[in-house]
Amino acid sequence: MEHKNEMSIPLPTTEEAVQGTVTNDSTPPVIDFSYRGLNDEERLRRAVRDMEVIYNSDEPPVMTEMRPRFVKAYLWNTPPVLQPAFSQPGLTSAAVLMDDVSFKHTNDLYYPAKLNSLLVGPSGVGKNPLHQMFRYMLASVMVESHENMERQVEVDERNNLKGANTKKEARPDNLVQRIVFPNTTLPALAKQMKMNHGLPSFMEAKEIEDLYCFKNGAGGIPPVVLLREADDPDGVIRQRRVGEKSVTVDVPFHMNYCVSTNLDSALGFYKNDMTKGGVSRLEVSFIPDQPIGAKEGKYKPYDERYAMRLQPFIDNLKNTRKNAHADKDGRIYCKQAYKLIEDLKDECAAYLDTNFDRTWDYMTHRGLTHAMLKAHVLWAANGCKWEPAIEPFIRWSFHYCLWCKFHVFGDKLREAESKLKYSVKPGKPNMLLLIANNIFTLNDAMRMRKSQEKDDSEKETKNMINVWVSRGWVRRLPNGEFEKLEYKR
Repeated sequence: MEHKNEMSIPLPTTEEAVQGTVTNDSTPPVIDFSYRGLNDEERLRRAVRDMEVIYNSDEPPVMTEMRPRFVKAYLWNTPPVLQPAFSQPGLTSAAVLMDDVSFKHTNDLYYPAKLNSLLVGPSGVGKNPLHQMFRYMLASVMVESHENMERQVEVDERNNLKGANTKKEARPDNLVQRIVFPNTTLPALAKQMKMNHGLPSFMEAKEIEDLYCFKNGAGGIPPVVLLREADDPDGVIRQRRVGEKSVTVDVPFHMNYCVSTNLDSALGFYKNDMTKGGVSRLEVSFIPDQPIGAKEGKYKPYDERYAMRLQPFIDNLKNTRKNAHADKDGRIYCKQAYKLIEDLKDECAAYLDTNFDRTWDYMTHRGLTHAMLKAHVLWAANGCKWEPAIEPFIRWSFHYCLWCKFHVFGDKLREAESKLKYSVKPGKPNMLLLIANNIFTLNDAMRMRKSQEKDDSEKETKNMINVWVSRGWVRRLPNGEFEKLEYKR
């Protein structure tokens, strides 16, 4: 995390820190994420105090009351207890509606709206209705995908009826299928991405175990590696096979996905990927256990009225490239989103000045990129017009997802990080420098070799000294000792 040098980071006073810290408290912290009207010093002090509360609490921060109009629309039918968890997958699916655009990050690079969600919760808590939100959000995409899949099947069936020496019917070029099934094999997925010509696609997996199907055969790519590639701005999917009917492709890989699972399955799927980027690339939502005997929350009906609420925002998302006046390459700059992420970076840096938590710092890097992309999704859904509610919602969303990530994976992340050790001094030491005195004996050299866990026999030690003599680094003295001519202390 880069710190700004032009100003000192103001930290909370001891009294503020004590007042703001929550320890072993089951009460969700209520934070006012609207920092409007504060100067930079006041904002940073306030942000550090708020983060002390959030990350010392046993419960995630309460969802901000200030919510963008689009968020209110797609969460309209969701019970309040599930709204924080469902808010993140809603943006993941909405981003698929923006074709061929990318947004300026604070590192001055442009990123496509790649957002991937992991929803973790106990069994039987109501994760399945999430599909209804996707069904209405992506209705046109689903219809197009289904119709083109049927056309592809018809062409394949007609070709299968033809003889071996009969010319086969070519597949049409416009067979875009932007809905990916979670049990798709890797060759089939590669072929689907080729037909999509780089357009965003979407996959919903109701169980994380479905993703193991992506690994095709003993030499196939592990599914977690594929999912890492899905989040990378320039991610590609490659498949090379030998044979007339084999799939050989090298095309852009743009697939937003949402996976629902429980804690045990999530830890099992990512157990070997804690420090490799798989977890950092996720936007994690968490559904807490409800009290024993608690009544299940009720959903409002998903019907035509719900579709009408969403439609204006869907239209805006589809017209993002035009509404935002993107350049010829589809690149877009939103100054408000840019400024918000700059502020968030400074706030995270100020918080790190209080705890020096390397694992937390590492997890914020992708989190800030995702926050930037979510801000752009909300801005685009609003007709490329900035709402005051976007800023507090994105702040809450950033900290909510990070809190959930550490709640689910924190112990495993820190355990994996602690096992990573770099060599303090890469390379082999100069053993002549390891001998303490400029004049030394054969026994001195033998002891030095033993300290370095090398063969300390008289024969091997003499061979080493002979090399040093031939190089002109050492000379023999009449009394049988040796004198350094180079690398003296």
